[in-house]
Amino acid sequence: MDLVSEALALIGSNLNRACVTCSFQVEDMVLLHLLMQRIPRIPVLFLETGYHFAETYAYRDRMAREWDLDLVNLSSAMPVEEQEGRFGILYASDPSRCCRLRKVEPLMAALGQYEVWFTGLRREQSPTRAGLQVEEPHTLPGGRRLKKVSPLAAWAWKEVLAYAAVHEIPPLPLYEQGYTSIGCAPCTQKPIDPDNLRSGRWGGLKLECGIHTFTQGG
Repeated sequence: MDLVSEALALIGSNLNRACVTCSFQVEDMVLLHLLMQRIPRIPVLFLETGYHFAETYAYRDRMAREWDLDLVNLSSAMPVEEQEGRFGILYASDPSRCCRLRKVEPLMAALGQYEVWFTGLRREQSPTRAGLQVEEPHTLPGGRRLKKVSPLAAWAWKEVLAYAAVHEIPPLPLYEQGYTSIGCAPCTQKPIDPDNLRSGRWGGLKLECGIHTFTQGG
Protein backbone atom coordinates (compact mmCIF):
# COMPACT_ATOMS: atom_id res chain seq x y z
CA MET A 1 0.00 0.00 0.00
CA ASP A 2 1.45 3.39 -0.94
CA LEU A 3 1.85 6.37 1.39
CA VAL A 4 -1.37 8.13 0.46
CA SER A 5 -3.41 4.93 0.52
CA GLU A 6 -2.14 4.21 4.02
CA ALA A 7 -3.08 7.71 5.14
CA LEU A 8 -6.51 7.57 3.53
CA ALA A 9 -7.15 4.17 5.08
CA LEU A 10 -6.82 5.87 8.45
CA ILE A 11 -9.70 8.24 7.75
CA GLY A 12 -12.13 5.83 6.08
CA SER A 13 -14.99 7.50 4.25
CA ASN A 14 -14.40 11.02 5.54
CA LEU A 15 -12.73 12.34 2.37
CA ASN A 16 -15.41 14.96 1.82
CA ARG A 17 -14.65 16.39 5.27
CA ALA A 18 -10.87 16.51 4.89
CA CYS A 19 -8.59 19.55 4.59
CA VAL A 20 -4.86 20.22 4.49
CA THR A 21 -2.95 23.11 6.04
CA CYS A 22 -0.34 24.54 3.72
CA SER A 23 2.35 27.15 4.31
CA PHE A 24 3.71 26.47 0.80
CA GLN A 25 6.96 25.11 2.16
CA VAL A 26 8.34 22.10 0.35
CA GLU A 27 6.91 19.46 2.73
CA ASP A 28 3.44 20.90 2.28
CA MET A 29 3.79 20.98 -1.49
CA VAL A 30 4.90 17.34 -1.56
CA LEU A 31 1.98 16.34 0.64
CA LEU A 32 -0.43 18.38 -1.45
CA HIS A 33 0.86 16.74 -4.63
CA LEU A 34 0.25 13.32 -3.10
CA LEU A 35 -3.21 14.17 -1.76
CA MET A 36 -4.48 15.78 -4.95
CA GLN A 37 -4.01 12.50 -6.78
CA ARG A 38 -6.84 11.12 -4.59
CA ILE A 39 -8.71 14.24 -3.43
CA PRO A 40 -8.26 16.78 -6.26
CA ARG A 41 -10.38 19.50 -4.63
CA ILE A 42 -9.24 19.13 -1.05
CA PRO A 43 -9.50 22.52 0.72
CA VAL A 44 -6.03 24.04 1.17
CA LEU A 45 -5.94 26.19 4.31
CA PHE A 46 -3.37 29.00 4.30
CA LEU A 47 -2.85 31.19 7.35
CA GLU A 48 -2.88 34.75 6.02
CA THR A 49 -1.16 36.46 8.92
CA GLY A 50 -0.42 39.70 7.08
CA TYR A 51 3.29 39.27 7.81
CA HIS A 52 4.47 36.78 5.17
CA PHE A 53 7.39 37.35 2.82
CA ALA A 54 6.48 38.87 -0.54
CA GLU A 55 8.00 35.74 -2.10
CA THR A 56 5.58 33.55 -0.15
CA TYR A 57 2.54 35.46 -1.37
CA ALA A 58 3.76 35.38 -4.97
CA TYR A 59 4.49 31.65 -4.80
CA ARG A 60 1.14 30.91 -3.14
CA ASP A 61 -0.71 32.74 -5.89
CA ARG A 62 1.32 31.08 -8.63
CA MET A 63 0.81 27.54 -7.32
CA ALA A 64 -2.86 28.14 -6.57
CA ARG A 65 -3.31 29.11 -10.20
CA GLU A 66 -1.12 26.41 -11.76
CA TRP A 67 -2.46 23.58 -9.59
CA ASP A 68 -6.03 24.91 -9.54
CA LEU A 69 -6.09 24.76 -5.74
CA ASP A 70 -9.18 25.13 -3.62
CA LEU A 71 -7.32 27.76 -1.61
CA VAL A 72 -8.86 29.01 1.63
CA ASN A 73 -7.06 32.02 3.12
CA LEU A 74 -7.63 32.22 6.88
CA SER A 75 -7.18 35.61 8.55
CA SER A 76 -7.43 36.88 12.11
CA ALA A 77 -10.63 38.70 13.05
CA MET A 78 -8.34 41.61 13.94
CA PRO A 79 -6.54 43.27 10.98
CA VAL A 80 -2.81 43.84 11.36
CA GLU A 81 -3.29 47.62 11.63
CA GLU A 82 -5.78 47.24 14.47
CA GLN A 83 -3.62 44.73 16.30
CA GLU A 84 -0.56 46.96 16.09
CA GLY A 85 -2.60 49.98 17.13
CA ARG A 86 -3.94 48.20 20.23
CA PHE A 87 -0.98 46.09 21.29
CA GLY A 88 2.07 47.43 19.47
CA ILE A 89 4.40 45.16 17.52
CA LEU A 90 3.51 41.85 19.13
CA TYR A 91 5.85 39.78 17.00
CA ALA A 92 8.69 41.63 18.75
CA SER A 93 7.23 42.04 22.26
CA ASP A 94 5.09 38.91 22.63
CA PRO A 95 5.47 36.56 19.64
CA SER A 96 3.43 33.79 21.24
CA ARG A 97 0.43 36.10 21.57
CA CYS A 98 0.91 37.29 17.99
CA CYS A 99 0.96 33.69 16.75
CA ARG A 100 -2.13 32.88 18.73
CA LEU A 101 -4.10 35.83 17.35
CA ARG A 102 -2.96 35.51 13.75
CA LYS A 103 -2.50 31.75 13.35
CA VAL A 104 -3.89 29.54 16.09
CA GLU A 105 -7.31 31.11 16.62
CA PRO A 106 -8.23 31.46 12.91
CA LEU A 107 -7.16 27.88 12.18
CA MET A 108 -8.88 26.32 15.18
CA ALA A 109 -12.10 28.10 14.19
CA ALA A 110 -11.84 26.90 10.58
CA LEU A 111 -11.04 23.29 11.49
CA GLY A 112 -14.39 22.94 13.21
CA GLN A 113 -16.10 22.09 9.91
CA TYR A 114 -13.75 19.20 9.05
CA GLU A 115 -13.33 15.63 10.24
CA VAL A 116 -9.74 15.14 9.05
CA TRP A 117 -6.80 17.55 9.10
CA PHE A 118 -3.74 16.68 6.97
CA THR A 119 -0.41 18.28 7.82
CA GLY A 120 3.09 18.19 6.33
CA LEU A 121 4.76 17.76 9.71
CA ARG A 122 7.85 15.56 9.97
CA ARG A 123 9.63 14.19 13.03
CA GLU A 124 13.00 15.30 11.72
CA GLN A 125 11.98 18.97 11.52
CA SER A 126 12.51 19.75 15.19
CA PRO A 127 12.98 18.19 18.65
CA THR A 128 9.41 19.33 19.42
CA ARG A 129 8.14 17.02 16.67
CA ALA A 130 10.27 13.95 17.39
CA GLY A 131 7.33 11.99 18.81
CA LEU A 132 4.92 12.83 16.00
CA GLN A 133 2.55 10.03 14.97
CA VAL A 134 1.11 9.60 11.49
CA GLU A 135 -2.41 9.74 12.92
CA GLU A 136 -3.30 11.54 16.14
CA PRO A 137 -6.66 12.52 17.64
CA HIS A 138 -7.15 16.18 18.44
CA THR A 139 -9.75 18.06 20.41
CA LEU A 140 -10.27 21.65 19.32
CA PRO A 141 -10.79 24.43 21.89
CA GLY A 142 -14.55 24.24 21.45
CA GLY A 143 -14.57 20.50 22.19
CA ARG A 144 -14.91 19.23 18.62
CA ARG A 145 -12.75 16.20 17.84
CA LEU A 146 -11.01 15.42 14.56
CA LYS A 147 -8.20 13.27 13.20
CA LYS A 148 -4.86 14.93 12.51
CA VAL A 149 -2.91 12.99 9.87
CA SER A 150 0.75 13.62 8.99
CA PRO A 151 1.67 11.16 6.21
CA LEU A 152 5.26 12.46 5.92
CA ALA A 153 6.01 12.00 9.62
CA ALA A 154 8.87 9.54 9.04
CA TRP A 155 10.32 11.22 5.95
CA ALA A 156 13.83 12.65 5.99
CA TRP A 157 14.59 16.03 4.42
CA LYS A 158 16.48 14.36 1.58
CA GLU A 159 13.41 12.25 0.76
CA VAL A 160 11.22 15.35 0.59
CA LEU A 161 13.66 17.08 -1.74
CA ALA A 162 14.01 13.97 -3.89
CA TYR A 163 10.24 13.66 -4.32
CA ALA A 164 9.95 17.34 -5.22
CA ALA A 165 12.73 16.99 -7.78
CA VAL A 166 11.31 13.85 -9.42
CA HIS A 167 7.86 15.41 -9.72
CA GLU A 168 9.24 18.80 -10.76
CA ILE A 169 7.62 20.71 -7.91
CA PRO A 170 9.23 24.16 -7.94
CA PRO A 171 10.36 25.29 -4.47
CA LEU A 172 9.49 28.51 -2.73
CA PRO A 173 12.35 30.80 -3.87
CA LEU A 174 13.37 31.62 -0.29
CA TYR A 175 15.04 28.21 0.00
CA GLU A 176 17.61 29.37 -2.53
CA GLN A 177 18.55 32.14 -0.09
CA GLY A 178 19.38 29.63 2.65
CA TYR A 179 16.14 29.47 4.63
CA THR A 180 15.13 26.00 5.80
CA SER A 181 11.88 26.77 7.66
CA ILE A 182 9.76 29.67 6.45
CA GLY A 183 7.03 31.52 8.31
CA CYS A 184 6.25 35.19 8.85
CA ALA A 185 9.02 37.47 7.59
CA PRO A 186 9.74 39.28 10.91
CA CYS A 187 10.12 35.97 12.76
CA THR A 188 12.10 33.97 10.19
CA GLN A 189 15.83 33.88 9.64
CA LYS A 190 18.32 31.37 8.37
CA PRO A 191 18.95 28.39 10.70
CA ILE A 192 21.01 28.99 13.81
CA ASP A 193 21.64 25.26 14.26
CA PRO A 194 22.29 23.39 10.99
CA ASP A 195 20.94 20.20 12.57
CA ASN A 196 17.61 21.83 13.47
CA LEU A 197 15.73 23.06 10.40
CA ARG A 198 13.41 25.22 12.52
CA SER A 199 16.14 26.89 14.59
CA GLY A 200 15.84 30.08 12.54
CA ARG A 201 12.26 30.68 13.69
CA TRP A 202 11.51 33.38 16.29
CA GLY A 203 15.19 34.14 16.77
CA GLY A 204 15.71 30.75 18.35
CA LEU A 205 13.47 31.69 21.31
CA LYS A 206 10.88 29.03 20.49
CA LEU A 207 10.25 26.37 17.84
CA GLU A 208 6.45 26.28 17.50
CA CYS A 209 3.82 28.91 16.77
CA GLY A 210 1.27 27.02 18.84
CA ILE A 211 -0.85 25.41 16.14
CA HIS A 212 0.52 21.98 17.00
CA THR A 213 0.77 22.54 20.75
CA PHE A 214 -2.37 24.49 21.65
CA THR A 215 -4.71 21.79 20.35
CA GLN A 216 -5.40 18.93 22.72
CA GLY A 217 -4.88 15.26 22.01
CA GLY A 218 -6.96 12.35 23.17
